[in-house]
Amino acid sequence: MPMTTELAPLDIASLHHDYRVTFHHRLADAIEPLLDIAESVCIVDRNVAEVHQDALAPLLTTRPTLLVDALESTKTLDGVESLIDWMLEQGCTRSSTVIGIGGGIIQDVITFTSHVYYRGVRFVLLPTTLLSMCDSCIGAKCGINHGSFKNQLGVLHAPNEVHIATPFLDTLADADIRSGYGEIVKLFLTENATDIDWVIDTVDRQGLRGPDLLAMIRRSLEIKKVIIEEDEYEADLRRILNYGHTFGHALEALTEHAVPHGLGVAWGIDLINHLSVRRGFPVAEFTQRLHDFIDRHLGFQLESFPSAEELIDMTRRDKKVAAGQLNLVLLNGPGDLVIEPTPFGDDLLEGVRDFLESTSAVRRG
Repeated sequence: MPMTTELAPLDIASLHHDYRVTFHHRLADAIEPLLDIAESVCIVDRNVAEVHQDALAPLLTTRPTLLVDALESTKTLDGVESLIDWMLEQGCTRSSTVIGIGGGIIQDVITFTSHVYYRGVRFVLLPTTLLSMCDSCIGAKCGINHGSFKNQLGVLHAPNEVHIATPFLDTLADADIRSGYGEIVKLFLTENATDIDWVIDTVDRQGLRGPDLLAMIRRSLEIKKVIIEEDEYEADLRRILNYGHTFGHALEALTEHAVPHGLGVAWGIDLINHLSVRRGFPVAEFTQRLHDFIDRHLGFQLESFPSAEELIDMTRRDKKVAAGQLNLVLLNGPGDLVIEPTPFGDDLLEGVRDFLESTSAVRRG
């Protein structure tokens, strides 16, 4: 995946502290500034540590390192407790820095742990999946699972540095690349028609691993930067970033995470767009084009699919439920998302049923 164009760093303003996202074409360049961080420990996705063993050796062999499995079961209070126990064994103090290397699961559990350990310690992120590079590495927000419910417990704790290195993308499975595009599509849809048209046309022309992918990552973070700098604590504007997530999370939970997060988000966007058209928003032509793109590139297969009743029942536990209504992020047009309180009633049920029947969801992908 040839990517040679140098991209300028991205500075993020946060109520916690400002931090910088730096883009690297060589893994050694991403690691070099981390070698000088005193009192640091590394928490690393076990698979990443094995695949990139030689490149990561200068970092991982010179400071305490914990390898963890990037499983949903790790992203729990039990997972956080195991990290805390390990950090205590290493003698970590408030002046320690956690270097986290991994995707979204690793980021979530490290962010949560760093926040609660001694009321907060520094942490640095090296995201290793497309999804974590284009979205979750900035914004300070994390969530861990509780029981069968996804991201029910969370904190806001900003990283001190983020380093994005493209060699991690070269070793990702196609499914992980496709999953990352779910969040890229979401972020670009919050901006304008020009940006999402660029994604659709570029992927159709270059494929999912084309040379413009790094530019898409930076643009995604640039879009998210504007939103989180205005509303870091999700009081209002930031809620639009939940677009596609309500039903995407429900699908993930009901399938025991058989559907990757980003593909669940893309499916959730498709469903929400269907509901938006049913409510009279003037987006039928655009959402059909986006639906076709999702079918071409972001589909998936399941042996059986949850029913409309099951999906809606799962959303009742969503954090966005207030006063007995579901706050849905609906599409009024590219760059024009609206949040509408939606009752749990026949209209919502019929809309979800109609979507499942019209898209033959079981056979997606």
